[in-house]
Amino acid sequence: MPTPWIARVLERTLIVAFPTPYRVLSWAPLNGGLVEARTILNHQVDIHASSLLEPQAYLSALVQSLGVESPTVGLMTGVLIERLVRTTVQGEAMTLECFATAGLSNALTVGDPATYNERPGTINLIVTCNQPLAPPALVEAIQIITEAKVQALYAAKISSTVSATLATGTGTDCVAVACPHGESAYQYCGKHTRLGELLGRVVRDAMTEGVRRTGVKEV
Repeated sequence: MPTPWIARVLERTLIVAFPTPYRVLSWAPLNGGLVEARTILNHQVDIHASSLLEPQAYLSALVQSLGVESPTVGLMTGVLIERLVRTTVQGEAMTLECFATAGLSNALTVGDPATYNERPGTINLIVTCNQPLAPPALVEAIQIITEAKVQALYAAKISSTVSATLATGTGTDCVAVACPHGESAYQYCGKHTRLGELLGRVVRDAMTEGVRRTGVKEV
């Protein structure tokens, strides 16, 4: 089944374009929060560039240079865009796709001592759904995505870079969930729902492959 969104990589940027404004929930540096967007970007940056000190201005300029439709939600990563992973699952009338870039040099576990010596590694997860989701389902989707990410990190036995515990992510992870407008087909997406099952699976599979592509061995 074809997806209603179109995804392509242009130079160092993943571009996910929607046919109509989609509802997007994220904490992305450009247009984070609960917003309407026509496009989501995940851009590979030069981690040494001074322009990254102002990520909103940097990403806004990128949107203009790429000529993509606005409003746009923008994510940034130091991970090579060639390591992008795409996974799709389908069930009944539902299609979910996960776009993942995984870097682990900044791996941390929740509750680790705060450090301002950030490394470039990050995990960005963009998940798109072809069915309208109610606001509670969008919020719960963040939980399911995070649990799937942690499950993959635990399975690979990835350790925190500052403590002797298994990592639950990195210090700069970002998640974006997108769905069309309309009468909400799903109010919730917990683990007792078909939506939660498929969401967890598509993210877990993407993360598992993303971790494999980092070349990091179990520690």
